[in-house]
Amino acid sequence: MALDIKEILANGLLELNKTQSLSTITIKQLLSYTKVSKQSFYNHFLDKNHLIQYIYENKIIPDFNDHNLHLSFYDSLVISFDNMLKYKKFMKEACMIEGQNCLKDYIFEHCKEFDLKWHQELYGEELPETLYFATIYHATASSSMTLSWILSWILSDMNVEVEEMARMITQMRSIGMEKLFEKAGKNPYEI
Repeated sequence: MALDIKEILANGLLELNKTQSLSTITIKQLLSYTKVSKQSFYNHFLDKNHLIQYIYENKIIPDFNDHNLHLSFYDSLVISFDNMLKYKKFMKEACMIEGQNCLKDYIFEHCKEFDLKWHQELYGEELPETLYFATIYHATASSSMTLSWILSWILSDMNVEVEEMARMITQMRSIGMEKLFEKAGKNPYEI
């Protein structure tokens, strides 16, 4: 069985983050902890922020990828929110990091790209201009609101159930989409 260097590094960063601030963990510390070579790290990741994005995509939002375009948005959002709580310290600290290649910017871009591919798959043909615009609009608004809401939720321990938050976000994303998806025969935001 081949070693999965990406997973070794991701798990190592998460372990180190249990006792140390994410912003202070260096690649040198991570490599010492995981026994992975510097060359192997840079064969897989551009920098620490790229590794943080990998963790977000693979451990926090595992359903929202190009291989899972037939997902239930609500169910996948519940899984993602549960994972955000599981990795609460990591999410809080990763979203506070600013600068090039930061997670906040990645979240916006990933959400937009995923939604465009997902809606294209569901619609079955080229997206009409109104659906394309609505997709970009909802992805941008939703990721912005979700990011600020999730950070508030994580930082203040808001007493909102994961399922309730997922339901509210799914319902907000549904507004106007049911009409735009009539031709496809299914609103992707039905609960």
